[in-house]
Amino acid sequence: MGVSAYRSRHFIFVASIASFCALALLSYGLASSADKAPFNEKAVEEFYRGKQIRIVIGSGPGGTYDIYSRLLSKHMGRYIPGHPAMLVQSRAGAGGLIAANTIYNSEPQDGTVIGSFGETFPLRQAMAAPGIQFDSLKYKWIGSAISTAIACVARSDSAVGSIEDVIAGKPFTVGTMAPGSTIYDTPAIINAAFNTHMKLVRGFEGVAAIVNATEAKEVDGYCASWLAMLTTGRHLQLMESGLIKPILIMGDKTPDHPRLRQVPAAETVAKSDEARQLLRAMHAPSQITNPYVVHPDVPKDRVEALREAFMATFADPEFLADAKKTRIEFTPSSGEQVTRVVQSIMKTSPAVLAKMKKILVQ
Repeated sequence: MGVSAYRSRHFIFVASIASFCALALLSYGLASSADKAPFNEKAVEEFYRGKQIRIVIGSGPGGTYDIYSRLLSKHMGRYIPGHPAMLVQSRAGAGGLIAANTIYNSEPQDGTVIGSFGETFPLRQAMAAPGIQFDSLKYKWIGSAISTAIACVARSDSAVGSIEDVIAGKPFTVGTMAPGSTIYDTPAIINAAFNTHMKLVRGFEGVAAIVNATEAKEVDGYCASWLAMLTTGRHLQLMESGLIKPILIMGDKTPDHPRLRQVPAAETVAKSDEARQLLRAMHAPSQITNPYVVHPDVPKDRVEALREAFMATFADPEFLADAKKTRIEFTPSSGEQVTRVVQSIMKTSPAVLAKMKKILVQ
């Protein structure tokens, strides 16, 4: 396929995401207009006037948490009564767990701190993983930026040309963050489901650092959000240059995209029901990728104001124009939608959770 043809297909794909985003926002507005929780706008305005909201992210600069949050912080304040200033603060470490624990236990609990960290943490809590010092069911979820699937890519000059090569035992070194991050947990579950032996190199502070390591041949590849690969950072540039290529995508169906032709969905490769269940449970958090939360004790009025402002920002023309300039696309979910997904994750069957705990909790 020629470059112009590919770019045309990519534009159509991105446009379809944008259309989905617009329809999702419209659906949210229509569905929630009648039952949207009312809040005392005057009280919220009086509280936030002259204040600053910090968005504390659980990874380093340059990754999707940083990129999405900086764009959000630039525009969201206009939709919060009182129009507070907003800034982004990185608190990387332990795959985002430090940020999640700190926001729950140490940061102000009045709505001046919003957290954004790994979407897998509710799953890890359900597994009774150590180090969790928060309750996902009590956190007040403001929303999430995208609903996507995790894809794994490999250097084109590595020993691996497909997931079948990995299953056959060819060496494959994967760059990851710490356990608890989607970037680590996904390939760890793939190893267990397919009985493969990918070498997982931990310790990277964010996806941007892993991309750099892949380019420098320090690792052979990585797993990350497919939507983020198409719209942020240098992933797409590296795919277009032929340096990396997708070899697997999570879920039960491969998305319709020219870069994913001949790339299998993970659940279709699984040879047993147990393997499929593991992969399905690991895929669930991707529906709430890049979530945003506030402390459980934040007053209800402020929670509802933040939720409404979050969704309104994704329909803001200036926000969308800035996103278009940087080729960023979103498939946002409301706070209520994220809450339902979290509740569903926490109800994962004990047998699947026990198996996952053996794999992921170290």
